[in-house]
Amino acid sequence: MTAKDQHSTVWRGPVTDQELSSLHAAAFDHPEELEPWTERLERYSLGWVTVRRDERLVGFCNIITDGGHHAFLLDVIVQPGHQGTGIGKELVHRAIEECRSSAVDWLHVDFEADLGPFYMTEGLFRRSTAGILKV
Repeated sequence: MTAKDQHSTVWRGPVTDQELSSLHAAAFDHPEELEPWTERLERYSLGWVTVRRDERLVGFCNIITDGGHHAFLLDVIVQPGHQGTGIGKELVHRAIEECRSSAVDWLHVDFEADLGPFYMTEGLFRRSTAGILKV
């Protein structure tokens, strides 16, 4: 790994509403709108994982919980210019590691069909049926 490639992966790393809103807009290709991320994270999350390169937020994922045995992996986000470099995989592996050291027994994830190979490789997750409704 070169100095240019070095990054830091942190559990519950500090983030601002602005930088996370910018990352989300870039990764999901939508207009940037300032969202109250830090309030949501503190209120609903078991934790989150951040990845920074040169102090710039380039990766993020969130793990919310029901307060019991179930957690849900949400918003696995990697800055478009850093996609395909292993950051997403690192985010998911760290999230799983942190869930295993908590009271959580089940980690759920849903994803678009084209992302199936990403989540289903290495036996990380197994297929299940689920339903979803946009309200």
